[in-house]
Amino acid sequence: MGHASAAQRRSGWALAAVLLVFSICTTAFAEDWQAGAGEDWKKVMEAARKEGKVVVGGRAALGQPLIDAFKRDTGLNIDFLSGEGRDITSRIEREARSGNVTIDFVLGGAGVGIGMMNEKQLTALKPQLMLPSVTDGKNWIDGKLKWVDNGETYLLIGGEYISGWPVFNSSVIKPGEITSWTDLLKPQYKGKIAAHDPRGGSTGAAAAAYLVYLHGEDFLKKLYIDQDVTLARTPAQLIEWVVRGNYPIVIGSLATDIEKYRRAGITTIAVGEMSDGPGNLLGGNGVILEAKNPPHPNAGTVFLNWYLSQPGQYAFSTAWETPSRRVDVVIPSLPAYTLPKPGVTYLDQYQEDWYVNSRPKVEKAIIKIMGQ
Repeated sequence: MGHASAAQRRSGWALAAVLLVFSICTTAFAEDWQAGAGEDWKKVMEAARKEGKVVVGGRAALGQPLIDAFKRDTGLNIDFLSGEGRDITSRIEREARSGNVTIDFVLGGAGVGIGMMNEKQLTALKPQLMLPSVTDGKNWIDGKLKWVDNGETYLLIGGEYISGWPVFNSSVIKPGEITSWTDLLKPQYKGKIAAHDPRGGSTGAAAAAYLVYLHGEDFLKKLYIDQDVTLARTPAQLIEWVVRGNYPIVIGSLATDIEKYRRAGITTIAVGEMSDGPGNLLGGNGVILEAKNPPHPNAGTVFLNWYLSQPGQYAFSTAWETPSRRVDVVIPSLPAYTLPKPGVTYLDQYQEDWYVNSRPKVEKAIIKIMGQ
């Protein structure tokens, strides 16, 4: 065999350095995230090992990364139930009503969580927060944990991101061609727009609600009805349509789907910036909730604390490709369009007041415009 070239040697050294850094980081995570834990935590860990696992429901992209990282740091297993947000939240609602809960935690579903909280179907998370690295305000944006519910007890936000941007096929929609939401009402875009169905919750509902907030009900009708918007059942379908050229403009997509295609070499996906609306601030699948009488209460407590720890949030943020609220989780590769910009005011949809007072009116308007 010949000698390696200088370029090959540099490449090998670079790879070795990356692997070394990764090894150091994961070891540090495993050692540090439990720092300062007391005897009560040790007892919970012992009981969790007897239970052996925790059951978590959420989007498919989160599954394996969380499974691997949780096993690495705790030795415990996750049974991950993957599916669309509406399917997972419908299941936990049914289980809570029947009193036969098989899922410990759901990632996502703040709206459903508000309803379950009011029905007294949720387990309080706040008393389960045991680790100093989780409860110390200095580790979090604004110096504190962020909750959806006003009582700061049941619906906790680990990561949040900017959404409410349209996505274009840049081979059809040229840069600078669409710069505002009102541009989408131009006649040349009729029949060329698709959106995640706003009647099914998730990103579709958030996007439509944002447009009603910005421009009113009449605008939503002009856009979705008069412009013949095609509705997709899932956000993933939207990006597939953009890539294939079926619809060059889509509303209500997810960063994970966008970045999956970009990593595969697709260069025609462009995320728009709208002058008349910078976007929503969403918790999305970063929100964690727990139904009453979960099947693995101790392993669940371990998962909750781990999820909010540095390694847990690093795993989540990397997998979901959106920022964590922890200030010590910085991932340079995250797409810029998900990151809140300093000095910009966004509509924060992940608050109890929004869900109780504003969202029902918006949902009513959507049904009036689009039908059941």
